[in-house]
Amino acid sequence: MKKYLFLSLILCLETTNAASINNFSGGYDVSNWSQSLNGGTIDTSGAPNSIIETSSNLDPDFISNNTSADTDFTIASLGSGLVNFGWLYNTSDWDSSYDPFGSLLNGVFTQITVDGISTSQFGTTSLIVATGNIFGFRAHSTDSAFGAATTTISNFSAPSAVPVPAAVWLFGSGLMGLIAMRKKPSHLSALSA
Repeated sequence: MKKYLFLSLILCLETTNAASINNFSGGYDVSNWSQSLNGGTIDTSGAPNSIIETSSNLDPDFISNNTSADTDFTIASLGSGLVNFGWLYNTSDWDSSYDPFGSLLNGVFTQITVDGISTSQFGTTSLIVATGNIFGFRAHSTDSAFGAATTTISNFSAPSAVPVPAAVWLFGSGLMGLIAMRKKPSHLSALSA
């Protein structure tokens, strides 16, 4: 009995955990994301496998402009769970402190890159989101000058809407089957005695 209950529970969890979307596809297709460029660019030509976010560089000669700018790529989460992505960052500015890259969650920026590095940086990052949270990526430029930074975002996955009614139905029907198997009909009990 315990073995069957355990298997039923595993099957239910597999059903709910399978509710994620890989790459920029389905509900997370690049056409569904919002872009705020502010002097930067977002190249979606590599989608669904990757996107490239470039920070602002409005005044390459640093003659008249010394303003910060954010290039954002955001979307509302379709479900609750983990958002995962890989990133590869390069800057043509003095170092990474002038053009940091990071994640956004409900408008709060969390820097991922390490300041003071002039070579490439890369890694993987995870965020915990709830259904409806606005999350995404930001290329921040502190001065919009002396060169931009580019970040390639790939291996993206995010939660989709969990098919709760299907998972509950599957678990419930398995549990009912186990209960039915456990109870022997009374006429069979009398015959075996």
